[in-house]
Amino acid sequence: MSQLTLTGRVLAFAVRHRLWADGVPVVAAVSGGADSTALLLVLHELAEGGHVNLAGVAHLHHHIRASDADLDAAFVERLAVRLGLSLALEHADVPALARRAGRSLEVAGREARLAFFERLASAPMRPLIALAHTRSDQAETVILRLARGAGPRGLAGMAPSNGSRVRPLLDVDREQLRVWLRERDEPWREDPTNVDATIARNRVRHAVLPQLAELNPAVEEALARAARIQAADAELLDQLATAEAGRLLAVAGEAVTLDRAGLGRLPEALARRVIRRALTMAHPGHTPDWDATEAVLHASVGPMSLGPVRVELFGESAVLSSRVLARTRRADVGTAVTQTLEVPGTLRHPSGWWQLEAAGPTLLAEAAASREAFLETPDSTQAVLDATALGRHLTIRAWRPGDRVQPLGLGGRKKLQDVFVDRKVPRDERPRVPVVVDAQGRIAWVAGHVVGEPFRVTPRSEAVVVLTLRR
Repeated sequence: MSQLTLTGRVLAFAVRHRLWADGVPVVAAVSGGADSTALLLVLHELAEGGHVNLAGVAHLHHHIRASDADLDAAFVERLAVRLGLSLALEHADVPALARRAGRSLEVAGREARLAFFERLASAPMRPLIALAHTRSDQAETVILRLARGAGPRGLAGMAPSNGSRVRPLLDVDREQLRVWLRERDEPWREDPTNVDATIARNRVRHAVLPQLAELNPAVEEALARAARIQAADAELLDQLATAEAGRLLAVAGEAVTLDRAGLGRLPEALARRVIRRALTMAHPGHTPDWDATEAVLHASVGPMSLGPVRVELFGESAVLSSRVLARTRRADVGTAVTQTLEVPGTLRHPSGWWQLEAAGPTLLAEAAASREAFLETPDSTQAVLDATALGRHLTIRAWRPGDRVQPLGLGGRKKLQDVFVDRKVPRDERPRVPVVVDAQGRIAWVAGHVVGEPFRVTPRSEAVVVLTLRR
C-alpha cells in the first residue's frame, strides 16, 4: 500500500466520523509497536498537511518486561524527538498493581492505560487521545464478545470515538500498516507477549481468525462491517428504549416502579433495555447482567433478590429497590424525594430547599462566542454539560450511601461521601444537595460541587445543556 493511499484513507475515515475538529489538539498514544508507530507517523504527515493539530506523544512505561520496557520507552522518545514533538512519559508498576488488585496483568495494564489517558485528556489544553486500534483489533474484539454472548451493543465493538479517545486506524488492518512501515524503512518494537497463548486475544489472533479466513479471506473486513451494522442498530434501539423508559418507569423515593403490562407489549429487544435501565436506576453504579434482566422479563412470582436489587411484584407492576440502600435508608424523609427534570424545564424541591433550571439543548456555536469558554471548570451554581451524553430526561434526588461519581478531570470514580468530606459539606446539609442523574443512572452533576467527567463539554460537542442551581 502506498503512503498516499494509507494517509488519505485515514484522513477520509477521520473526516467521515468527525474524529477531531479544526485546531483541536491530538496526542498520539504510542507503545512503540508497529500499529502505534504507524499511527504517529500517519498523524505527523496529516499534521504537515494541516489536517490535524498533532500536539504530542504519550507513552506509559508499564514495567512488565523489565529492560525491554526501558527500550520501548527509549524508542518512543527518540521518535518524538525526531518528529519535533513533546513526549508525555509516565511510569506505572503494572505487575504490582495486578498483585494488589488480584487482577491479571492484561486487565491491570488496561486500567493503568485508561487512567493515564484520562489524566492526559483533563490537561488544560483538553487534547483528544489517538489510539492505534486497527480493523484487525476490531475483528478480534467482536469474536471475543460473541464468545461471551454479547448483544448488539457489545458486538458493535470499538467505536471510532469514545469521549476523549479516538481511533483513526479502525479502517486499516494490521498487515497493511506493517507493509507501509517497511516501504518507508521504519522500525518498530515487537512485544513478545503478543504471542502468549495464555492471553485470549492472542488465541483469537493466531488460531481462530486464520481458520475463519479459510471460510472468508476477507474475514476481518466482514467482522468490522458486522460491528458497524450492530452499532447502528444498537443506537436506534437505545433511542427507542429511552422513550419507552420514560413511559414505563416511575421513580418514587428509592424505588423504581416498572409497568409490566406495558413492558409485555414491547418487542423483547426494547423490553430488555428498559429493564436494564430500571435495574441500574434502582442501584446506580451496578451493571445488571443477562440473568437479572431475564429474571425480570419473565417474572411470575416474587419477591426476587437479583444481586443488589430486590424485585417485588404487585399486579401489573414490578417495584425494584436497592437491597443495600434499604438497609442504610435514613430516617429523614427529605432524602427520599426523587423528582424528574425535563430538558428544558424547571424543578423546585417540595420543601423549597432548592430550584434547578435546565436550559437547552443549545448548539455550542450559538451558546458562546468561543468554545473554550465551556471547557473550564463550571461555576459552583451552574454546570454546562454535553447535551448528547446528558439526554432529555433527568432524575433529581438526594445522595445515597454507595453513590460514586467520576469528578471532572479525575481518573476513576470517587465515593460521593468522600466528595462531601473533601468539600467540607456538613452532614446535616448533605441530604439537601440535589444529585442530577441521567437515564442510565450515571451522576452528571452533584449540584454546587462536581460535574461528572462523562458529561463534560469537549471541542467535539455539538450542543450543550446549562443547569443552574438556585437556593
